[in-house]
Amino acid sequence: MSYMSAESPKLGEAEHYNALVQETSKAVGQFNQVTRTIAQKMTLFGTPQDSRANHQQLTELTDRGNKLVAKINRRLQELDKGAKAAGGRARKTQVAKLSTDYKNQLKSFEETCQKLLTAERAAVSNLRQSSLSFRSDDDNKPAGFDGYNEDQIYAQANVTGYNEDDLVRREEDILKINQQLHEVNAAFQEVDGLVQDQGEIVVDIEENTNAAQANTEGALRNVREANLKRGFCKCSKTKLICIGIFALVVVVAIIAILTAVK
Repeated sequence: MSYMSAESPKLGEAEHYNALVQETSKAVGQFNQVTRTIAQKMTLFGTPQDSRANHQQLTELTDRGNKLVAKINRRLQELDKGAKAAGGRARKTQVAKLSTDYKNQLKSFEETCQKLLTAERAAVSNLRQSSLSFRSDDDNKPAGFDGYNEDQIYAQANVTGYNEDDLVRREEDILKINQQLHEVNAAFQEVDGLVQDQGEIVVDIEENTNAAQANTEGALRNVREANLKRGFCKCSKTKLICIGIFALVVVVAIIAILTAVK
């Protein structure tokens, strides 16, 4: 009998694989939370609670989500290789389920970011109109400071400056989010192919399992039929012996009777 060493490469591989599954599953959960947080912060748009900080956090969240996408994709590729190398049905089914869950989360993240991108573009458009309107009002004012005090002048300058600065920042955010969406879309195509591959593997496993089950049932049926035939043959042989003995007894009895008559 052989025993597996504690330092066995096979044991170490299994531990690494299980740890990788846990890490990937945790990352998918974090990815889901990022998507939910983005959707929650988007509900603040157009409300008094909306702020530049809120939009900055949204940009950071999309960046974090994009990094999680890259991380999870790498982990799934590694898991896929490990499942194929091991050839175990449980591993392949596990990777297929994890890939499908992640694909659904990835689609949700992409759709949420698309909504965010649309909302940010609308916000930039509103800021641009606001800035132009403010400048137009300023151009219509007569020269000098008639009708203004110092606080009002600084207030107007600050508001105009804020709109222009925010406009630039928001446009930069849109470019970042748009670039991240391209990367997410590429990742989606990659994981979609992985899911299809895993699905085909699972189908093959199920077909092979069903075929093996059918073969097993056929073999058992053949064994039962063979047993029945052997039982029939055994029974027929016993009957023939009994008939032979009975015939012999009858013949002996007839001979005895004939002898007695003579």
